[in-house]
Amino acid sequence: MEIDQAGSYPPGAGLAGNRALIAVLAAGAFLTALNVTMLSPLLVGIARTFNISEASAGQLVTVTAASSGVMAVCVAPWMDRYSRRFWLQLECSVLAIGTLITATAPAFGLMFVGRAIAGIGGAVIAANCLAACSDLFVDKAERNRAIGLITSALTLGAVIGLPMITLVSDWTRWRIAMAIPIPLAAVVILGTFRIPAPEKHISGSLWRAWKDGYVRVLASRETVWLLASEVVFMMVWFGWLIYFGALTETVYGVSAALLSLMFLAGGGAELIANNLAPLLIKGHSPRTIAYIASVTAAINLALIGIAYDRDWALFPFIIVASGTASLAFICINIALLDSLPGDSGAAMSLQSACLELGGALGVALTGTGLAVFDDYKMVYRGLGALMPIVVVLLWLSERFKTEPQTAVPMPVPIPT
Repeated sequence: MEIDQAGSYPPGAGLAGNRALIAVLAAGAFLTALNVTMLSPLLVGIARTFNISEASAGQLVTVTAASSGVMAVCVAPWMDRYSRRFWLQLECSVLAIGTLITATAPAFGLMFVGRAIAGIGGAVIAANCLAACSDLFVDKAERNRAIGLITSALTLGAVIGLPMITLVSDWTRWRIAMAIPIPLAAVVILGTFRIPAPEKHISGSLWRAWKDGYVRVLASRETVWLLASEVVFMMVWFGWLIYFGALTETVYGVSAALLSLMFLAGGGAELIANNLAPLLIKGHSPRTIAYIASVTAAINLALIGIAYDRDWALFPFIIVASGTASLAFICINIALLDSLPGDSGAAMSLQSACLELGGALGVALTGTGLAVFDDYKMVYRGLGALMPIVVVLLWLSERFKTEPQTAVPMPVPIPT
């Protein structure tokens, strides 16, 4: 792509002219999802290698999520102080180092160190990729389409990434499968040199900038309510998704093969929703779509054991649940970018933290409910009852909505 004399990408380039950049951002999103989910098919092999229980090996997932969440909260105010290129190169490098430590760890304790580092490395990659869309595209329709493509890459990180990890582990060893993110991280790092990296003249105290960044974010009540809606929404999404396999086996006696088909159906629904959302937003506000998706998700969860009372009926359940979840997720993220265009990196970094927090709370809440009531149907309906809270929080964010601002496209230095 040619660069104009002002040092910026041509305003008419759009998605077609930025294909290479979108591919880099999509690869970063794919890497993020793979880093979060890859341990699932490897836990048995890890447990056998170190002679521990699978439950103990599963704590590696907790360490990864916790370190990611803490990192995202800590660096949020600095996200717009440095370029997207800088953050992606730093994060992918740290992720690769943590993955290498994990894959070669001679003792189980060292794996915790590796996964903590990998969690830090993967904390804000997706946030940077989404924020970069706001930098690259002044036209909101183009930006929203780019967000849909990058969110699709997040979905594919699990839909394609997990089978890939499983097959490599089966054909070779779990340590080799564990190392797969390393070359992917290298590809993203090389690709970042195509991302605009303006020469910023950074001034002032680093810690003052951190404090001022949080002040700006928290001063936007619209942003705060949107982040709160993200937490509750993630509680519901992770709650039903993590225990869906146990629900199908315990309540409906579904086989592993049929469950795999259900997950594929859900993944397909997510991909469709990811690319449908930008089209719907052209005629409606993101919150309107999120309202409809949230209400539909609540009704869908309430019908477990009523309309969804047979094993085959779980196909429409997971299709509707996955599709509405993706629609709401994209719409909330788009509303977040619109709420704080001057600090889009900070907003999306806190979004990543809210995702981790909401997911952890949702899994804990659902697990506690199952332990107390021993009734999957009741607990799933309870999760559905939380969705109106998401609607209320979205309404509050709209009530405090500020006048939209125009984001300035990210310039690039002119090659010499």
